[in-house]
Amino acid sequence: MNLLSFARCVGIFNRQTQAYITAAVSSMNISFSEYILLMNLYNNEGINQEDVSSMMFIDKAAIARSIKSLEEKGFILREVTIEDRRSKKLFLTDMAKKNEEYFYSILKRWEEYTTEGMDIEMKDEIFKGLHTMAEKSISANLSEVSKYERRE
Repeated sequence: MNLLSFARCVGIFNRQTQAYITAAVSSMNISFSEYILLMNLYNNEGINQEDVSSMMFIDKAAIARSIKSLEEKGFILREVTIEDRRSKKLFLTDMAKKNEEYFYSILKRWEEYTTEGMDIEMKDEIFKGLHTMAEKSISANLSEVSKYERRE
C-alpha cells in the first residue's frame, strides 16, 4: 500500500469516526472527547485524572476540561482522595451507568458498518495491526524519529 494513501485512509477513518460519534451523542449534549473519556471510565472507574490523561494519551488540560463538563452534565463525580488531597478519583453517576449499553452500542454499530464484508480474521488482523502501530507511535521519540538527512 502506498504510504500517502495509508495516511489518507487513517485520517479519513479518524475524522469520520469522530463525526459519527458526535452525531450519535449530540442529543445528549456530549462531545466526542467526552464520549471517549466516558468509555474509558467504564472499565477504569476510580482512576485519577492524571492516570486518565496518560492512559488516553491526551494532555491534562484537555482531560480536565472534559471532566469538568461531564461533571456539570451529571455523568461523572470527582472525589478527593484521603491519601493525596490533590488527587481526584473519577466515578460514574447513575445516569452514566444507565447509558452504558447505549454508548457501547454506538461503537458496535460503527464497527459493524465499517467492517461489513470483512471476515473475522481480516478484522482481527486490522485491529491487531492498528493496535501495534498505535503502541509503537506512543513510545516514539518524535524528534529522533523525524530526523531525516536531506540529500542534495
